[in-house]
Amino acid sequence: MATISQASYAARIGRAQQLYQYINTFVGYNPDVPELLPNQFNNLINNLLTVQSQHTTTHHNFAEVVKTRREFFVKNPDSVTKTLTLINSYVRAKKGSTSQQYIDVNSLIKKIRGAKPSAVTINSVATTISNSERSYGSQVQNLTNIVSLLEQYGTDYNPSNPTISLANLQSQKDQAIALNDEATIKYAAYLPKITERITSFKTLNETAIRIKNMVKSQYGSNSNEYNLIKGLRF
Repeated sequence: MATISQASYAARIGRAQQLYQYINTFVGYNPDVPELLPNQFNNLINNLLTVQSQHTTTHHNFAEVVKTRREFFVKNPDSVTKTLTLINSYVRAKKGSTSQQYIDVNSLIKKIRGAKPSAVTINSVATTISNSERSYGSQVQNLTNIVSLLEQYGTDYNPSNPTISLANLQSQKDQAIALNDEATIKYAAYLPKITERITSFKTLNETAIRIKNMVKSQYGSNSNEYNLIKGLRF
């Protein structure tokens, strides 16, 4: 099912404000249900504006670190994926393609390259983001395993290229762990806002439908009042 765009969420809030303006001017509008009163519906809208703002802010914070992490793993000139290519070539050249050292390292590199996290957007659902986070967690763990393997080689691992020296690889691994930890913290703040926004817009839709039915019951299905609001969709 297609996700609702950010523009659509803003449009729905706009329609909610329009509905409030209408019912607030209807002469004699008098629902016997408190939450259908104009002031209560306006409170719902204001709460929704807060929820939407918090969703946007926490998404931005999460998206920033996700972007940095992706660049670190894939985009940068010294990214993890480029470093892995150099490691693979070095171990293969030194030990041979049938050596256990190369087989072990190559296997872990394939796992990292095979984990392709989904892109995260402001409209991504929690499941998509969670799967993406697990993919990065797997990549970090496999990178850690590669560094551990190379450390076990001792002085036998001595590449002339400083990019794949143990010191540089250990630093890259530590940066990967730090970025992933930061993303986890930002995700923990963002996740409840996804759920809260879904719940809040569901409440908006349900309340708006009830208001339209209340107006219809009070003024009639052919009334000007009902005709003004019946086409509003949430």
